[in-house]
Amino acid sequence: MKRFVKVSLMLASAAVLLSSCNCYKKMAKNADDVNITCTPTVLSLKGNTVSADITVTYPAAYFNKKAVLKVTPVLVFEGGEITGTPKYVQGEKVKDNYTVIAKKQGGSYTQTVTFPYDSRADLCTMELRVEGKCAKGKHSEFTPIAAIPVAQGISTIQKLADNAAGLAIMPDNFKRVTTISQGAEIMYLINRANVRKGELTKEQIKMFEDFVKEYSNKDRATLGNIYAKGYASPDGPLAFNDKLSKERSQTGQKAISEQLKDVKNAKYDIAAYGEDWEGFKELVSASDIKDKDLILQVLAMYDNPVKRDEEIRNMSSVFDVLAKEILPQLRRTKLSADVDIEGRTDAEILAAVSGNIDVLNEEEMLYGATLTGDAALKIKAYKAAATKFNSARGYNNMGVVLGQTGKAGEAKSAIEKAATLSNDPIISNNLGVLALMNGDVAKAKSYLSALSIPQARKSMGLVNLAEGNYAEAARALDGYNLAVAEVLNGNLAKAKSVLSGDNSAQADYLKAIIAMREGNSSSAIANLKSAISKNSAYKAKAAKDVEFAKLFGTTEFLAL
Repeated sequence: MKRFVKVSLMLASAAVLLSSCNCYKKMAKNADDVNITCTPTVLSLKGNTVSADITVTYPAAYFNKKAVLKVTPVLVFEGGEITGTPKYVQGEKVKDNYTVIAKKQGGSYTQTVTFPYDSRADLCTMELRVEGKCAKGKHSEFTPIAAIPVAQGISTIQKLADNAAGLAIMPDNFKRVTTISQGAEIMYLINRANVRKGELTKEQIKMFEDFVKEYSNKDRATLGNIYAKGYASPDGPLAFNDKLSKERSQTGQKAISEQLKDVKNAKYDIAAYGEDWEGFKELVSASDIKDKDLILQVLAMYDNPVKRDEEIRNMSSVFDVLAKEILPQLRRTKLSADVDIEGRTDAEILAAVSGNIDVLNEEEMLYGATLTGDAALKIKAYKAAATKFNSARGYNNMGVVLGQTGKAGEAKSAIEKAATLSNDPIISNNLGVLALMNGDVAKAKSYLSALSIPQARKSMGLVNLAEGNYAEAARALDGYNLAVAEVLNGNLAKAKSVLSGDNSAQADYLKAIIAMREGNSSSAIANLKSAISKNSAYKAKAAKDVEFAKLFGTTEFLAL
């Protein structure tokens, strides 16, 4: 098991220092009289750096007036070290521009030290390496005096964030029941309601009949009502046209029912709609009739159908065209039929995903992936949709599952392919999250800051977490990642509440850390044991996690 790197409090080159005469000989001998505090004593990763505030207090009568000290913070860890920015302090007679420490009164300084984060330093010791020299004379070169440990280890709770949780699935459009429709029209002569034989031999009527017959007794198909809706053209007396439209709906229904007499389960619904002003408006709008804008203006000005008819008839220059090209198209009975088609059951779709997935359509493939918790089956379903239908959703969703299972490189390829097929903001969100997972926070922000979808807001919360803006992160995140942010905010009670219903391995590990911070080692061991039983990778992680430093070497910890 790895341990903190040990550093010595003993004076370096002590024999040389004590046997020679120099300005800092007595200072070195009395080094223990110097008071040093470090906040925090366990370092913490915040953003991409590790920092601490060090206060060094020199007692009265300690600091030689001709001495200069160089105090360098250093992170020491197994296999290397990282050197921070040194601090220089000087006695009163030194002619330099360092911080002056008076000999009679003593003095102090506070220095904020910052190091770039290096994962090798998780179990490190931060020491202050003190070197001394005299302003003049043969001892004017810095010589090591002491190496003083002031902090141990780096807490990396920030790295526990589940960035892959920011990856978003694009929804399927699967519907268990789909409705298909077919329509046709029976046309009439002006002021007439009788159905001419030629109308029933038209291609559209034959197609309508075939549609009804096909689905009247088809497996998983339910034929709805057959509608016959009668209309009259908006010319002539209003009452007459109302009656005429009713007669047309009746004759139309009678005619089509005779054609469909072999369909035993056919149900009919008739309705009369009188003068068809809406149809008139649509046909005029789509036409190239001269003064059509004037005609449409009349329709907008008057709601009364009688007044409309009167005004349009007064437009003698265009009425003949309307009577020839527009009005005949409105003398009709509209036939329509709907059929509800029931799709495959969940069990059938899941069986196809596991077996012959090619029998499914795109929406069934995308939906089928949501029916299983097996990542391999999800990937199979999404990959099938992607390759067979060149589906952007298939590529995106496959990338999400790959990213959530630790295959970030494959996830990136799949989602980048989705981006070539669609500009859906969910894909941009996922590209931002992948950049974050790869450690490129700036690139992640460039993707996410331009998005307004809810998924991007949560993903920006993960960016804030990575940048060390924990309070801001907590406002955007939820679930496990919110708990991570609240631990970093010091809100342990809130974090525990958020995790109360989460029994995942990552939640158990975070609960163990919370228990350690609350001083409950037995609860920490229990939660750590649970986390390891669900994901053995936490065994190695805990072994070098400073959060469990107080347990290092204990029987219970070693047993895990």
